[in-house]
Amino acid sequence: MRFRVFACALFLCALVYPASDFFCAWLIGMADAGAQTAPFYAGKTVRIVTFDPVGGYNFLGRLLTRHLPKYIPGHPNFILQVMPGAGSVIATNYLAQVAKPDGLTLGMPNQRVYMAQLLGNKEVKFDLRKFNWLGSPDRNPSVLYMRADSAYKSIEDIVKAKVPPKCGSAGLEGASFVLALEEILGAKLDVVSGYAEARQVDLAVERGEVVCRFIGIAAHSNREPFLDWHAKGFDRHILQTGRKRDRSAADTPTIFELMERYGTSDVNRRLVQVLTAAEEFGHPLVAPPSTPPDRVKLLRQAYAKALRDPELLAEAQKAQWDLDPVAGEDLQELARRVVEQPPAVIEQIKKILRAN
Repeated sequence: MRFRVFACALFLCALVYPASDFFCAWLIGMADAGAQTAPFYAGKTVRIVTFDPVGGYNFLGRLLTRHLPKYIPGHPNFILQVMPGAGSVIATNYLAQVAKPDGLTLGMPNQRVYMAQLLGNKEVKFDLRKFNWLGSPDRNPSVLYMRADSAYKSIEDIVKAKVPPKCGSAGLEGASFVLALEEILGAKLDVVSGYAEARQVDLAVERGEVVCRFIGIAAHSNREPFLDWHAKGFDRHILQTGRKRDRSAADTPTIFELMERYGTSDVNRRLVQVLTAAEEFGHPLVAPPSTPPDRVKLLRQAYAKALRDPELLAEAQKAQWDLDPVAGEDLQELARRVVEQPPAVIEQIKKILRAN
């Protein structure tokens, strides 16, 4: 309607006031200003693509679909799209290669997807350094859990075991930390990889196919089947990756405590820093490469505001989810730092993976 009014005015200007350049220029300026004030996101739908159908990324993604629109001019509709498979490599490839970089498609990749790129996975069609990192609601340290009825009660039991425990994984890259424990602490674990998604690993643990899994503490503390497991004493925690103990696993030693106990070498300490970078990524939100800088800036600002929204905080608290926001700029630098590793570190990780 506004466009038609200005069009008619400009037409009359040309007929009635052919000599009035000033008046016509004023109308043109008003038309331009009107176009510029219409928010890009008004009436549009934004998709958040995640690989996770039921876990923490899914929960946080849906939380954002409800509250992020409040802080974006035009208040677009948000929907969550699940694209599972390959530890989120499929979804991340989609964001890098298929999704239009217009700010209408965002993504929540797995916090460990950098390992696929670092190790030269042939399926990888993305460069994490080229994504526009918008932020993360938390830092997400992980925990190694074990069936309570297994013979392994602590990391010492695993170190001494003649038969290593079997741990399930949805992807080899995601199991890299578990595999590295033999090098870091002398604790060997056999990894059974290839499960299509994380939930299948949990079912495998319940069936007894495997007895352990490495998983983000937040998801392990706040959703089923783990809430039921904890109530029944089904599993126990062996170690966690944070630099300090998470309150939900206060009796579980950190990998850094264990490295002190076992006298881990400086080289392997650097290896741990790479392998535990995932917890610094948390549950990140990204925009595809080449997204216009002004929209990246807008989205980062809206994201930061949404994470302070009282209603969002109340929902997170109800779900017993602790928020510890990380700025997009910090994640941008982390992505660069993690991917740009010296060849010696990459070869060490590859050696660990090839040996298993």
